[in-house]
Amino acid sequence: MLKALHATTPLDGRSVTIGKTSLWVVAGRPLYSLSVPLGDDAAFESALSSHLGLARPVPGQFHDQDTFRLCGLAQDQFFLMGLKARDADEHALKSQLQGAAYVTDQSDSWVTLQISGDEARSAMERICPINLSATAFASGSIARTSMEHLSAIVMAEQDGSLTLLSPISSAESFWHAVEQSLVNVS
Repeated sequence: MLKALHATTPLDGRSVTIGKTSLWVVAGRPLYSLSVPLGDDAAFESALSSHLGLARPVPGQFHDQDTFRLCGLAQDQFFLMGLKARDADEHALKSQLQGAAYVTDQSDSWVTLQISGDEARSAMERICPINLSATAFASGSIARTSMEHLSAIVMAEQDGSLTLLSPISSAESFWHAVEQSLVNVS
């Protein structure tokens, strides 16, 4: 008898609460890398606005729309994150953008963690070299950095929580670093 296959990823369903701070894996959301072809800025901005309802963020900022978040990583490089369960694919996105960006599906290449609560920023400040205070790293901010020698992206959410991304190849190590830092400040 054949058994059905079910996709699993590193850290599937993992979560922990320590004191009044929670850390959990955000799963099932699409993630795309968008690169703007040289000289196609106007077409890119028009496609973003008319088909996705998003404005182009400056590097270091992100904008949310109902189902997507557009993250400004560099002048012509962006991450487009789904804010809900995976419901779009790379081909549909390419069609919506009408060739105004190079699109690469990164959904299976990154692990996404969320940390929220009283000690979230304190825990992250121990392992993240950027200033994560609410005044320096306000809601809507995004930064590439490293944590415990691992590549990472940090985003400040409106509710004060932080969204963390790291390459999936080091997911277990990334989880351990964040969790241990949380244990150390609690």
